[in-house]
Amino acid sequence: MTVESDTVAGATIELLEARLRRLSYLLTGNSDWIGVPSTPTKPTSHEETISRRLASLEKELQKLNKSVPAVRDIIQLHDQNQDLFHPTPPETIPEGLTPETLSAIVLSYASAFPETASRLTSLNDLPIPDAQSSAALIELQPGLDRAAQKQAEQAAQISELRIRTARVLQRWYEVGLVGSGECWAEWEGRLEGVEREVRRREVFKERRENEI
Repeated sequence: MTVESDTVAGATIELLEARLRRLSYLLTGNSDWIGVPSTPTKPTSHEETISRRLASLEKELQKLNKSVPAVRDIIQLHDQNQDLFHPTPPETIPEGLTPETLSAIVLSYASAFPETASRLTSLNDLPIPDAQSSAALIELQPGLDRAAQKQAEQAAQISELRIRTARVLQRWYEVGLVGSGECWAEWEGRLEGVEREVRRREVFKERRENEI
């Protein structure tokens, strides 16, 4: 075999393998972590084979066709108008159309032709901007870029100041409010202890005086 024949044979085998993997995925719906479809498991019985399952589906469809009028109408519609279920690509002209049909299709878009022509004509009527004005606008662009950069820097500084302000408020709350409250609570506890000691000594002094 020549090199070209080997290349064609290899490409054909690759295409067949790709179709086989696609069929395997359609049958199983499973794949491994790299996307390779899983191999279909061997049927445990004759009833689980693909042919028997397709035959069973056909029997169920025939039963529905006999018992459900809507299914019967859909099957009849499919048989009579298969083009509706297989539409023609827009880039290809359907075969079998008469000149009258083609002219009717073209005339249905006739109203869009004057509108498109008027829009194209309006483009010619638009005035061309003055060259000096355009040059002045172009000269302003570097200044606008610098102003935008300055605005971005100011926004970053404002964001940093907000973060620092939030940290200062948090610190003031923890130290100024919570810390002061804990300090006052400690002082109040000490004062209560001193008051109890003073009262105890006064009571002890009164008892000594009464005994004397």
